[in-house]
Amino acid sequence: MRFLYPITHNVRRFTTANTLKVEQKATRGWRKYVQQFRDKPASYVTTFAILHEVTAIIPFPFIYYALDASALSIPVSETAITEGNRFISKVRVHYGYEPLDPQSRVMINLATTYAAVKLLMPVRLAASAALTPFFAEKWVGPLVGLISRLGGKIRSPKPKM
Repeated sequence: MRFLYPITHNVRRFTTANTLKVEQKATRGWRKYVQQFRDKPASYVTTFAILHEVTAIIPFPFIYYALDASALSIPVSETAITEGNRFISKVRVHYGYEPLDPQSRVMINLATTYAAVKLLMPVRLAASAALTPFFAEKWVGPLVGLISRLGGKIRSPKPKM
């Protein structure tokens, strides 16, 4: 049994007491938020998801209009633009919209904007994670409480028999 000592020693080293110590060291400045997350994980996950989507939607028009207003021209061949606009024009006409001009750079600017928003993903994730505790406590929690209180008032009382 002596040959099993290194294995059991390693197992003992990674017990819950030691993992709790590691967790406490890792979350030193975030303990308050970790405890709040443990108490209300659904509101925190929901808040993070909402913030993640909002941080994707908000920069989209700003980046697009900056590209549109600037003299910046993404280098794409004219045949690719013409063919792409021809395809998009067919789709637009199918859904009742007016076709695009064959030389329009709208689709190039939209694709570039989409790529820029995707490139900002690490910044968006960090911002969403940093803002989640504040929005979960100040917005989502009170909103859920209000909805549950209103839901209790809206329900009709049970008839007495």
